Amino acid sequence: MKTNNYKPSNHRLAQAIALGFFAFAVNQAQAVTYTFSDLGTITGPYAGAGANGINNLGQVAGYGVSGNIYIPFVWNGDTATQLDKGPGGVGGVANNINDLGQSTGYNDLGNDTAYNAIRWDGAVGTQLDTVPGTFLTFGNGINNHGQIVGFVSPNAINASAARWDDIAKTDLGNLGGLTSVANSINDAGQAVGYSTLTGEEAKHATLWIGNALTDLGTLGGTNSEALSINNAGQIVGNSELTGDGIKHAVLWDGLTSAPSDLGSLDLNSFAQANNNTGQIVGASTFADGNQHATLWDSSGLIDLNNYLTSDLTAAGWYLYQANDINDNGVIVGWAVNALDPALFGSFKLTPTTVPVPGAVWLFGSALAGFVGLSRRKQVVRA
Repeated sequence: MKTNNYKPSNHRLAQAIALGFFAFAVNQAQAVTYTFSDLGTITGPYAGAGANGINNLGQVAGYGVSGNIYIPFVWNGDTATQLDKGPGGVGGVANNINDLGQSTGYNDLGNDTAYNAIRWDGAVGTQLDTVPGTFLTFGNGINNHGQIVGFVSPNAINASAARWDDIAKTDLGNLGGLTSVANSINDAGQAVGYSTLTGEEAKHATLWIGNALTDLGTLGGTNSEALSINNAGQIVGNSELTGDGIKHAVLWDGLTSAPSDLGSLDLNSFAQANNNTGQIVGASTFADGNQHATLWDSSGLIDLNNYLTSDLTAAGWYLYQANDINDNGVIVGWAVNALDPALFGSFKLTPTTVPVPGAVWLFGSALAGFVGLSRRKQVVRA
């Protein structure tokens, strides 16, 4: 018979508590911080350049500046390679890049006469199909199958969301209005963006699955927009709140879910991109008009300016907007100089894990408690 009165149910409860502390300690012992890089866009040879998208290989798509003309670039590490300007192009911008090194954006035909959607395979550009006489054609998002989404505009006022398979264009339709734009496409071919409603009195975040359109709704306000969709079908963007005075970042956690308010560091916010682990980046605006790059993850909202180096902060720089995040958690976006708003650059933030001394102590305490419980489980039996 048992000679002690230790109850198995109490033992299991205590063990669960110890395991909870153990898991908490392990998690906290691996806190994440970020290492800042400026990609040579703030103080280096690509000053004024913009970082728009990043793939899982760490390649960054964006643009450089030559005079008043944007030039399409892709960074491999900290080295930028200029991309082909395409047929008749004098410049261009790369908006997004997939894991095959294919990127998309547009080329500038000069004098603001036309912009054509383009796909780059490495540095080689191929113009995508458009409509004769079209004024604007943009490629906004590209998946790992090379499918591209964006829009075609005949007059720089109205637009039609489009998908390109290879270079062949498909019109994606709209929710009844005159304008629709597709911003992102995942590997399943599901695309998101926005469409105006009948009467042009509102625009709503929109999901396209094949030929089927879904109105994703709002947080109670008039307008919303979807900016990114990951391979799990999680969609992020922004929506006006009831009364339309405030706009907040939004998560649609699944293809048919209602929008969830992600909050803001202060006043307004918007989500620009999400990765396949559920991290979200964008920006928050403050009551004084300042805008700060923002990360939403399991620890809440984070002002990414916490990771800007002190010398650049002292020189007036701040991280204005986060544009993309890859599955490794590397973030890219834009930086602005508060002392001279004409100064513009970009940033890259690379996550690193660091031990937390207090959590290491907690880890040891939890482990000791767990061992003690295991020993008590073996008390005298007869």
